[in-house]
Amino acid sequence: MIKSMQRLTLAAAAALLSLAAHAVPDPYPNSGTQAPASSFVAPSSGQLRAYFTGLSGGFTNLLGVRINGVDGALGLDNHASAYGDSFLLGNVVAGDTLVFFIDVNAGTARYYSDPSLNADGVNHAWAAAYVGDAQVPAGINVAFEDLPGGGDFNYRDHSFVFQVTAVPEPAAWVLLLGGMAGLSAWRRRRD
Repeated sequence: MIKSMQRLTLAAAAALLSLAAHAVPDPYPNSGTQAPASSFVAPSSGQLRAYFTGLSGGFTNLLGVRINGVDGALGLDNHASAYGDSFLLGNVVAGDTLVFFIDVNAGTARYYSDPSLNADGVNHAWAAAYVGDAQVPAGINVAFEDLPGGGDFNYRDHSFVFQVTAVPEPAAWVLLLGGMAGLSAWRRRRD
C-alpha cells in the first residue's frame, strides 16, 4: 500500500512538473485587431538566437532577421520545428537594429516586423516579454501574421522567442582552462 501510494505521489509530481516545464507564451490578446508596431534593438553583444514557440497557420514560414539593414539566413520552419527548437540568427553588437521577418511559402511573400517594409503597409508582428520555461529561455516573444493585408490579425502563424547570449572572449576560455588545469593538479597532489 505504501509503495503504491509513493508511486502515485511520484506520478502526480511528474505530471505537475511537466506542466510547468512547458509554459507557452501568451497569445495575442486582441485577435482581429492590428497590433501596435514594435521595434527591436540588440540589448547586448553576442549571439542572436530564436526559439520556436508555435504556429497555427496553414502556410509554411521560415524565420529570418535583418541586422542593420542586411538580411541573414532563414530557419525554424514553422511546420517542421518543435517547441523549443532553436536557430542561430547571427551575431549582434549592442545597439544593432533588428527587423525580424517571415518568408512565406518559399518566397511568395515576406513580412517584416517593421510595417514600413511590408508591401501592404500592415503590421504583421506582435511582441511581448516572455518569462521562459524549461525549454525556452526568457526573452522577447514575437508572433507573426502570415496573411496578406493582416488577414485575421490573430498573430499565431509563426512565433518565437529571441535572446542575445554573450560569446566568451578567447581570454576567458584561457582563464577557464587554466583554472581547471590548476584544480586538477591540486587534486592530484592532494591524493
